[in-house]
Amino acid sequence: MATLTTTLTATSRARRFSLSLISAKPSPLLNLPAELVLDILESVLLEAKPSALSIISKLISRFVDIIIYRTVVLHSKESLTLFHRTTLSRSPAFFASHVKKLVVSYQPHNEVNYVRAQRAIAVCGGIRSLVLPMWFGTDCLASVMEGRTDGGLSEIIIQSPDGMIAPFECLHKNSQLADTISDSITHLRICEPGGGWTSPKEILHPFGALRNLTHLQLSRRANANSDNDLKFQEQVRSILQTRPALCVLAVVFYPQLWVADEDVRESDIWAMMREVAEHDGRLLLVQGKNDDWENQWRSTKSDAGRRFWAELLK
Repeated sequence: MATLTTTLTATSRARRFSLSLISAKPSPLLNLPAELVLDILESVLLEAKPSALSIISKLISRFVDIIIYRTVVLHSKESLTLFHRTTLSRSPAFFASHVKKLVVSYQPHNEVNYVRAQRAIAVCGGIRSLVLPMWFGTDCLASVMEGRTDGGLSEIIIQSPDGMIAPFECLHKNSQLADTISDSITHLRICEPGGGWTSPKEILHPFGALRNLTHLQLSRRANANSDNDLKFQEQVRSILQTRPALCVLAVVFYPQLWVADEDVRESDIWAMMREVAEHDGRLLLVQGKNDDWENQWRSTKSDAGRRFWAELLK
């Protein structure tokens, strides 16, 4: 009986030892190229929670961080609050190295959330693409553009020119980006008209010289003030004349909120800008819809920024 007991104990120890060797072996997944591992994990994350993968190993957890923080979309007050808490628990270096695109589609309605949105932008010092619902001030942009050695921020998308004068004062408020900073910007979109009149010249001023700008979008409300229509036409013509490096200038026209979309192409401003486009093929006229912004950025996986130029130029 004693011998039998000794034999079973030895066998169970051997099994436990062999199982420990198996579990200690690294996953074959980690022998694959990093790009392929990221593709596989990204597919798995369509069905699994990030936390379920992160507990597998520290290395897998790092891969998961790369995927989930590559594009950060703050589309609600709750998502902004959650990301703000995360910025307090991780170093700025983490966000600078992980976040490549930041989409702030939620528009803050009080100073607390406005400041949180500014901080969210400022900690993401490595972003290449930035989407904003409003203007957050020149200093806020400079915080993610100064001292970059990686090519810098190349794409900025703003819902409207509203807030070009920030509603809450910054501690160090400058009126214009330095030319050496704005040189990294190649794509700039002002997606919708503002609540009031802001001329193209006034819109572009805070961004500095924009010497490497190749793609620009402006927006105009159809059947609005006729005097401002003339100013808009003149300034768009001036932009085309003074920026030979500009490849495309898209103007998106929006109908008044109470009329049909078809009203746009029958408006005076459409006819005026079509005349300019006939003399310069870089100018493209586009009909917009008043719910475009909400539809484009409501999804946390939206690629609306990339699709806009691709569909426009195809």
